[in-house]
Amino acid sequence: MKTILSHIFRLTLLAALAIPAGAQVVVYDSFGPGNTYNTGVVWVVSGASDSGGYRGQAEFFVPAVSGYLSNVQLATYRLGGSALSNFYIAQDNGSGIPGVVLETYANVQNANGLLTINSTTHPLLQAGQTYWLCDEPAAANSNNGWYQNSQNVINGFAFERAQWSWSSVPAAYSPPSGVFRVTVTPVPEPSVMALMTVAAGVAGLRLRRTGNGK
Repeated sequence: MKTILSHIFRLTLLAALAIPAGAQVVVYDSFGPGNTYNTGVVWVVSGASDSGGYRGQAEFFVPAVSGYLSNVQLATYRLGGSALSNFYIAQDNGSGIPGVVLETYANVQNANGLLTINSTTHPLLQAGQTYWLCDEPAAANSNNGWYQNSQNVINGFAFERAQWSWSSVPAAYSPPSGVFRVTVTPVPEPSVMALMTVAAGVAGLRLRRTGNGK
């Protein structure tokens, strides 16, 4: 019994220490070393009064582990006009385009370079599920860009010519994806939680037996 209990505790401890409490984990990253990206090409995000007309851009990601969203980072460029965008984290609608919005970041000022957007509601992102980072113009005269990655990451994308009216473009017909990074605070996977529950139960049984002199 002592041997079994010792193994369970050891496994539980290793599972708990694998990701320290409160640690942040990157679940998607298309930046190159040192936050590099393709500085010569951008996806345009523009309002209705821009010469190219209204256009939004969305890129998807699939978290490797489950966790509460901490922040997203991307590289942007101010082409002219308003520097403001509305960003969203959305679930996939099941057909390969953005669906239900999980968090909104309104009137974000685009940077000429690295832009960090911190989550305030911290939605739970599930491992293996598809989510979208969406960038829409916040004003009619918005004219901004989202840089592409330099790592030859080509996932396909979604774009729109009217607000929240997305069309998908598969990877086979896509240039490199927009560059971005997603960071979460992980939650224990169900298997880890089950292991911890078993360990606690066995420990309680062992203590009761010890207290009864058995």
